[in-house]
Amino acid sequence: MADLFSRAMDRGKEGLLTLSFRPDELYRVPTDDGAAIALGRYHPRGERRHAEPVILCHGLAANRFHLDFNEHYSMARALARAGFETWVLELRGRGLAGECGDFTFDDQADYDVRAALRTVLSTGAKQVLWVGHSKGGLMIYAHLAKNPQAPVRAAAALGSPFTFAVQPGLRSFIRRMEPLLSLKAIPTRRITGIALLGAPPGPISRYLMLAENMEPEVIRRAMANVPSDISGGVGRQFARWIVTNQFTTHDGSFDYRPPLAQVRIPFLLLAGSRDLLAPPMAVARAKEHLGGPVKFLVAGRAHGFGADYGHADLILGRRAPDEIFPLVEAFLSSHATRA
Repeated sequence: MADLFSRAMDRGKEGLLTLSFRPDELYRVPTDDGAAIALGRYHPRGERRHAEPVILCHGLAANRFHLDFNEHYSMARALARAGFETWVLELRGRGLAGECGDFTFDDQADYDVRAALRTVLSTGAKQVLWVGHSKGGLMIYAHLAKNPQAPVRAAAALGSPFTFAVQPGLRSFIRRMEPLLSLKAIPTRRITGIALLGAPPGPISRYLMLAENMEPEVIRRAMANVPSDISGGVGRQFARWIVTNQFTTHDGSFDYRPPLAQVRIPFLLLAGSRDLLAPPMAVARAKEHLGGPVKFLVAGRAHGFGADYGHADLILGRRAPDEIFPLVEAFLSSHATRA
């Protein structure tokens, strides 16, 4: 088991926009390649109903607050209230896991996911459940592509684009961002400096959220707490995927898509009806490659939801705790073992 952080760590008094991270236990875990991840553990609230713990993984340029925002907008705490043990994963290069360096998506999908699985399983579980938003879903795709027998019982990928061929304007946006891709770390965290102003105008906000589906105060707090710098290696890898519509390792030697046919576990794929970064067609494309049962849902008014959803608002939207969280909980419960 990794070293347990002091429970006082990161529990400072909340300021005007500052969020606090208050899991029951907090770990900083070394990876096999010399980096580190952080894991916040929530014990089930009340009776433990499910044997498998849930690992929740954030998206690109995000951190631990992405899926554990506050008491109302926390997927982790909602699942703990439903009887799951939940673990909030913070990948290398951000927040409690350490400073951002020049690493790749492959490093995270291999070493970071492996360290998270090993740590959670060391508590006595035989398998885990996985919930990833955006890049957090791509993480488990990539890990399972190389490790199809990994101890994952079922997984949910929310707003995780399996292709970049159908996103309007994304390629031209990436080309405009090209000067930043040569940096060791792309300073996306600087956006926190304008958090009081809310969502900035321009394409970044349109890709990242449907602002009309979020409370203004939630947008400001998200802007102040969630953004993290992107490793240059990760940024270059994503840029190449967007330009070429590939999903390969950094050196191009391994294609993550074909081996997923050998992955037989159940998947929930959830897409926002108005998500420009991961539109329904891009999320659904994973169905063509996954070898197990897949449940695909589109979160939007035309599909019985109370609102149309974009990208970040799949987690932080006004209705997400009442519409999205219960869907994820029901899917995980249906594939979990009774405790």
